[in-house]
Amino acid sequence: MKICKNVLVNQRRTSMRLDKETCTALSDICLREKITLSKLCSQIDSCRGKASLSSSVRLFVLIYYQKMLSSFEKKIGIEQKENISPRITTILSSIQK
Repeated sequence: MKICKNVLVNQRRTSMRLDKETCTALSDICLREKITLSKLCSQIDSCRGKASLSSSVRLFVLIYYQKMLSSFEKKIGIEQKENISPRITTILSSIQK
């Protein structure tokens, strides 16, 4: 289910259509990084090129968590395995089609 999110981006009001999980992740990132949603979206907007703001926000959230996971794995010394883990199976089963 998509949510229409209104936000002030570079001093102009705009809207984005995002899924609930992306909205939640974006809010969590703002809290963790101590930044407002408007400021973060303005920064993403300034870097996005020709892509839509919604697509750029989704990509930002994905990359943010990839970097966070990679950093965490390095910190605790986990090596990537080639087999599909039970965690991936659980996540895949939770995706609604």
